[in-house]
Amino acid sequence: MQRMRFWSVCLTVLILPLPVLAASQWLIAPKTEVVNVGQALEFEMVKPKANLAWPDTLNIKLSAGGESEEVVLSLKGGEGDDAQARTYSGVPSKAFAGVVRAELQGQASNRILLLASTDGENGPVVVTEEAAKTAQVKTSAEGSSATGAQVLIAAPEDEPALSANEPIYFLVGSSHERGADARFQISFKYRPFEPLGSVSKAYPFLSNLYFAYTQNTVWDLGGESSPFRDTSYKPSLYYRWVGQGRGLWPDEWRGGLEHESNGQGGVESRSLNIAFIRPSWHWDTANGRRLTFYPKIYQYLDKDDNRDIQRYRGYVDWQLRYGRDDGLMLMGLYRQGTGGYATGQLDLSYPLSDRVLSRMGTFVHLQLFSGYGETLLDYNRERDTQLRLGISVTR
Repeated sequence: MQRMRFWSVCLTVLILPLPVLAASQWLIAPKTEVVNVGQALEFEMVKPKANLAWPDTLNIKLSAGGESEEVVLSLKGGEGDDAQARTYSGVPSKAFAGVVRAELQGQASNRILLLASTDGENGPVVVTEEAAKTAQVKTSAEGSSATGAQVLIAAPEDEPALSANEPIYFLVGSSHERGADARFQISFKYRPFEPLGSVSKAYPFLSNLYFAYTQNTVWDLGGESSPFRDTSYKPSLYYRWVGQGRGLWPDEWRGGLEHESNGQGGVESRSLNIAFIRPSWHWDTANGRRLTFYPKIYQYLDKDDNRDIQRYRGYVDWQLRYGRDDGLMLMGLYRQGTGGYATGQLDLSYPLSDRVLSRMGTFVHLQLFSGYGETLLDYNRERDTQLRLGISVTR
């Protein structure tokens, strides 16, 4: 957090010399780079020399993706009027996504950029006013949708076309059964149609379409010539839209098709195709943490290479995520097969450096896996409980 404040001030100083800023306008620096709806947002302020006293309140405007909100900041206790800097605090009531611009209202000040914790899987996506005018839910002949959910048309500021999907990591561990090994994963999602592009303007619903790709490999470091034991390749095509977010209704939905295979032939060939839907619920806590529950519910469309995979994997990936984007994060996965076979995975990560883009940074990553199907080749084999440690760049 201290580094974030330092660089925010340094960036402002590079644009305009500090003496000029101090003499003519307010200088604002955030104490955190993350904006959370319903949670305190603090700024350190340097007032112009012309202001003899610190006002009790200041108004700051937050803007992102066509949405904006004025937040009243209250002066916190402490130093007197002669202090060079004072802290102001306020609570946003609107959920934003992506990069959020902040500037004082009614006062000349520098502008700063913050990151909303509601990006991607971390929270609900904001529907912009422009999107609400152009996007309509396509309903059935009876004139109503099955869920009553509103279609999301993403704004360019909300999320880049290419962004993180599942965590990207490299982990190393060992077991009595296999000796030293490593597990690594790469994953991204891509939105092919720019929301304000010509195709999306003609067919607005296409801006909700995503292509995703995830690749997970287990590497046998202790084996002769250190071969890759197995790799799973998962391309998918899905549609993403925002939900009602009230009561039991999810905050966000995903639904689509996914292929998974290990690229092998003969007796070691494994592949399957599924149709899935993934609702997401988000709850913010008073301590600045967020709990996300996002079960992935699927139906097998083709599983000829592994006809009994439902006995080991089941039909739902029960997934939880809890923590802070700028702190400790815990993620959990649980599967229960129809044959009574269970699988669990826990991922615990903590930032080693400040995030560069939303969920991207460097994190120390600890992973615990137990059960069946760590690789698609081993979908029906139970291996030793595996503990691995390494780093991740998204989570």
